Parts: sequence; structure tokens; C-alpha cells
Amino acid sequence: MLQAIRTRAGSIIVKALFAVLILLFGFWGISTRSTYFQSHTPETEIATVGDQTIRIQDLQALLQPALERLRAQFGSTPDKQQIQQLGLVDTLVGQLVDRSLLDQEAERLRLDVSDEVIRSAITNNPGFHDANGKFDRGLFAQVLAMNHLSEDQLVNRLRHDIPRTDILHAATSGIVPPDSVAAALYRFRNEKRIADIVAIPLAAAGDVGTPSDADLAKFYDSHQDLFRAPEYRGFTMVSLSPADLAKKIDISEATLRKEYDERKDDFVTPEQREVQQILAPSEDKAKAAEAALAAGKDWNEVATTIAGQAPDTIDLGLLKREEMPHVLADAAFALPLNQPSEPIKSPLGWHILRVVKIEPPATLSFAEAKPKLQAELAQEEALDRLDKLGNKVDDALAGGASLDEVAAKFGLTKTAVAASDVGGRDPEGRPVAIPGSAAEVLKVVFGTEQGEVSRVVTGHDGDIFAVRTDKVTQPRVKRLDEVKDQAIAAWQAERKREAVAAEAKDLAAAVKSGTPLAALAADKKLTLTTSPPLSRRAEPGDKVSPVLISKLFAAKPGEAVTAEDAGGAYVAVLKEVKVPEAPNGEAAKRLDGELTAELKLDVATEFTEALRARYPVKLYRDAIDRAY
Repeated sequence: MLQAIRTRAGSIIVKALFAVLILLFGFWGISTRSTYFQSHTPETEIATVGDQTIRIQDLQALLQPALERLRAQFGSTPDKQQIQQLGLVDTLVGQLVDRSLLDQEAERLRLDVSDEVIRSAITNNPGFHDANGKFDRGLFAQVLAMNHLSEDQLVNRLRHDIPRTDILHAATSGIVPPDSVAAALYRFRNEKRIADIVAIPLAAAGDVGTPSDADLAKFYDSHQDLFRAPEYRGFTMVSLSPADLAKKIDISEATLRKEYDERKDDFVTPEQREVQQILAPSEDKAKAAEAALAAGKDWNEVATTIAGQAPDTIDLGLLKREEMPHVLADAAFALPLNQPSEPIKSPLGWHILRVVKIEPPATLSFAEAKPKLQAELAQEEALDRLDKLGNKVDDALAGGASLDEVAAKFGLTKTAVAASDVGGRDPEGRPVAIPGSAAEVLKVVFGTEQGEVSRVVTGHDGDIFAVRTDKVTQPRVKRLDEVKDQAIAAWQAERKREAVAAEAKDLAAAVKSGTPLAALAADKKLTLTTSPPLSRRAEPGDKVSPVLISKLFAAKPGEAVTAEDAGGAYVAVLKEVKVPEAPNGEAAKRLDGELTAELKLDVATEFTEALRARYPVKLYRDAIDRAY
């Protein structure tokens, strides 16, 4: 079931059944614009579902907002190769197919939506409510504008979305997980195990000697992946960055003065106050601290001894009003210097504040702001010029000009790299100096055939560049004489791993024969530690090897297990199994909701699969692959 959640996470089922009631819109794809692909793409069929046709334009309408979400999350838009690797196109095609299946089933069942139902769906949507919980038409219009939708388009989408959701709810209503399943899953997830553990580090193996020539050759032959050199490419690039171009751009005094006048508020620094706090865990502690301060006690002493506060949390630093929680800001910015406030309650506890420095508001003069304005406007002008310059360079290259010629004509910087792998390192393992974003440049280099010149590329920072791939050195296994020292070190490391693994197994066998692990550890001068309660899944901060944890959860109390990782080997004896009680309260409610969602997902998926028998689905794979 959990695997089903992971594998179907992008499907219409999740979108429609479990998200439609909490998202602003329950549709598949909000924006119908596409800037990633050309708008004149021919109208090509990519699938048929029953008597409906799905076209490339339908897929593009979903793909663009998906790419925008990825760009917002990761800072860049994936290219076509990354889109294929993510499986994004197949996921969206699946959504379109499922949507069509549900649409046709709704039509067969003659499901219709009245204007009143649509009106209620809109006015009852919390996403369109103001702070008082009432429908806000201004907010409604704002959200529609952000998603490039008109009110009529929203209504039309809801006429389709509501029947789809109703069908899925009808198919999955009444599904409740058995209490026994919830209890068993809760125990499985929250079971803890405690073990006695002896670690055998690689250093415990001692000196394993040096391999003979024959042994080294045999090791080299069987571990050639350790000695493989990646593909290297030598290339020449021409480039120009906004910063380089901005240095040559002079903004007139009049323009700078006009910009300063229009943006004068940007150069105003509001009042700032250096604030100290005493943070107490309760009102009683806060009042005791207040009384101590009134009696003349030292501020830091009161904070640490009475409030029990860590010393490094006393000084809050120089703050603007908006940088503080509202309730604390109101008090801090009303206080005179060096006078403690009354105790103030916040979600973090009880605060007593003191202002030790006040910096009044200040406005940068034109002369002070001028360097910043010059830099900003020159950068903006540079970006505009580079956009136009990139097109001119591209046209020149397409017309047969060489990199040297375009570099000289357009003032680009020329850089030659003798050899770099895809990660930006030379054959000696040293970083290669590449202007701009090395990752962006190398992506183009490794996508350009030897002897060819790329198109002009605009980087994420606005820089432009083009590359010529001069030489391709294919991946190869380095000769043994090139990597002899590396091969000897790898052979020795493997012998040490084998030695400590064998010792761990010997200790486990001795435990099985009845010798306590503590006695064995003492005899070998190894340290035995008792673990804290371990969770089934390794958690951040765990000092126990995840491999060992996995084996402990497959063991019986008193049983010895062994494991190895990069640090050495381990032998452990399972000491105690802590089985939790059945869930109750909020824990039970959360687990019940999770299981219910998973069961409904399974049923809804089976339902849409069954609809395929009534409305046959045919995908045109070639058309999809050609487009993406």
C-alpha cells in the first residue's frame, strides 16, 4: 500500500480525491499558457480514451504550470532530458487519461452540476475568504488573475471537476481500516530496540602487509571500476557576464537623480533598537525575575539563575520593528533606554525586554545612494544589452563566423580548457576554472559533438556563452602502472575490511556458544556500548550504523548479529524489544486518517483501471516522444 502511494503520487487520484477540497482549485493544470514550447506546435493526437482525443496542446497546458512549480522549488527549469528522467510527461499523460475516463463516466451517468452548487463551491472555499471567514470578491479576483483564469473559465472547470470528484467519493465512501490493522501498523512503526554493540574499527586490523605483484594484478583485474577515468572534453568558450558588461556602462547623473527621487523610500532605514531579553518558562518565574531586577540584581544573572536561560539567548541584537514578533515589537519600541518591560507572554514563554541602544531612522543622501544606484541600473542595462547581443552572436555563428571572430567583434571573453570531466575536474582531479556557472557550461559542452559549435546560451545569471568542443577523450580504465599506489591502498583497505568482518563473525559465533559479549569485548580490548532505544528507520543523529539497525530489527532477543560499513565491522546482541501500546487520541486519529486515505487510493485506482474496459485507452508513444 505504501509503495502504491509512492508510485501513484502524481496521479489524478491523489490530485482529485485527497487534494481537491484543500487546494484553491481541484483541476489538473491551471495555466493554459506555454512559454516552454512554441505556441505553434501542430495539433497532434497523443492518446484516445473512448471517443475522446487527447492532444499535445492538452499536455502542454499541464506541463507549463508543473515546470513553473519546479522552477519555484529548485530555482531552475528542468530541460527536456531532465523532464524525461523525472517521468513528468508520463505522469501528466496519465492524469489526462484518468480525467477523460472520469468525464465520460460522468456523462454516461448524466451527472450535472447546478449553478447553485458551483456558487457554493466558490463562496465556501476558504481560499477566497477574508480574515473574518467571509467570501472576499477582491481576493477571489486576485487569485483568478494570478492563475490566468477568468470567472467563466473557473465555472467551466468546476462543471467538470465536481462530477469527477463526486464519482470518486461515491466509489470510495464508507471505507474504514480495521482497528487491528491500525494497531499492528502502529506497533511496527514505533517499536524500539536496545542492543549491546561492539565496534571493530578498520584500524583494529593492524598491518595487512603489501600485496605481491600477482595479488595486486588480480585485485586490479577484478576491481577495474575503481580505476576508471571518466570522459574528458577539451573545449573553447566565448562568454560575457552582466558584471563584465556593467563595468563599461555609465549611467547619467540625471537618470541616477530621477531614480533616487522615485525610490527615496528604499533608502530610508527605519528606527532600530538593540534589545535584550529575559525569557522565562512560566509567569511565576517571570514575576520573580521582575522583582529581582527591581531589587537591583544584574540582568544577565537574573536571566541565567532565575529564568534558567542560556546566556547566548539574552542579546537579540539590533532589530527593526518588523523583525520582531508583533507583541514584542510593540513593547520594545515603546520602552525608554535601559528600562525593563513588564512580563510579556508569547508562544515561546514569558519575556522581559530591555533596550540598550536606539538608532534613529536615517535616510541615505543622493551622494550616499549613488554608487548603489549606479551598480543596479548598470546591471539592468547590461542584462538588456546581453539579451540583444546574444541574438547577434548567435546569428553570426549561424552565418559561419568562428568563435575567435565573434569574440573580437562583440567583445566576448575567450577561455580555453584543455580537459574537464562532467563534474568540472581535470585529469589530475583539480577544479577547472570556467567562467560563469561551470555546471551550465559543461552541460552544453557534453551535449556538443567534437568539432561543433553550440548555439549561444543564456545562463541563469544572465550571462551569455557559446562553446566549441575541441577534443573528446573517451572513458577508459587506467593502466595498473598509472594507479599502482591507489591500487595498493585499495587492496589493503579490502583486506582490513575482510579481517574486521571475520573477527565480528567470530565474536558472534562465540556469543551463540554461550560466552557473554561483554567478556569477549574485554578480552579483545574492545569497547562495549549499550545503544539508546533504536527506531526501525535510522534517524538523524543516530550513531548506530543503519545496516546494523536493520539486522537488529530482524533478530530475536539474545541473538547476535554482525554488520559492516565503511568504518569497520560491528557485532551486536539484541538486549530488549520495546513494543508500544496501541495508539489512542491524536496518534490514533492521524493513523486512521492515513490508512483511510491509502485504502481509498487503492480503491479509486482500481476504479479508474476498471473504466479502461468501458472506455479503451490508446497511447501514441511516437507522437509523445517526438514532442518531448
